[in-house]
Amino acid sequence: MVDAVVLAGRRNEKELRAVSDAQWEALIPIAGKPMACWVIDALRESKLCSRIIVVGPSELWEYVGEGGSVVEPSEDLIENVRRGAHSLQGDRPILVCTSDIPMLTAQAVQAFLQQAETIPAQFHYPVVPREDVERTFPGNKRTYVRLRDGTFTGGNFVLLDPKAARQAIGVAQELVSLRKKPLRLALLVGLRFVVRLLLGQATVAEAERRFSRLLGVEGRAVRLPYPEVGVDVDHPGDVPYCEQEIRRRQGGA
Repeated sequence: MVDAVVLAGRRNEKELRAVSDAQWEALIPIAGKPMACWVIDALRESKLCSRIIVVGPSELWEYVGEGGSVVEPSEDLIENVRRGAHSLQGDRPILVCTSDIPMLTAQAVQAFLQQAETIPAQFHYPVVPREDVERTFPGNKRTYVRLRDGTFTGGNFVLLDPKAARQAIGVAQELVSLRKKPLRLALLVGLRFVVRLLLGQATVAEAERRFSRLLGVEGRAVRLPYPEVGVDVDHPGDVPYCEQEIRRRQGGA
């Protein structure tokens, strides 16, 4: 069993304002309910999340269920991770998940957690082969990283050991702050590794070692054939796309 933190604290002030006037992105309606609720439902239905903490608007209280709670968010992503983890005050691993992946399923959550349990590490991160994304969601645009052992996209959650999370959170905050300063970020990560990454010569294992040293904790990638862990809602066109896929899934069921 794990505890879960759902990050739902992003205000709806950018592109998605074109499709909804909801104050928070997590509250944008998709296929009949707020976007974040699809994520909360998948976590609950997996039967592997003991408690679900939502760092986001109070309107989500009615959806978190027994044992869950809602924590007031800040404007800072890493601070919201800290707030969610602090509210748990436990020893269980923490599954930190964004609220913008409404096509997430209980099966994907189960597969990730079950595979992570077999891989000793202090944090686990899902990666999905490109061919799985294109087979399941043809036409969906994703950002991919080409490595020597495949081309992958990342998922929108991470499994953390709570002690490791406290140790690595400072470095993680620095990495996020440098995301729009590529040269400084490259210097921090390591120029040689960045060059190998850009040339497609790096491997998954090499990336694991690099970021483990950088964060000061052991991290491992978990390869998943479930692209719904990373198909997120970033642009106005993503909303009808996800609605169509969810309706199709419901019709199939």
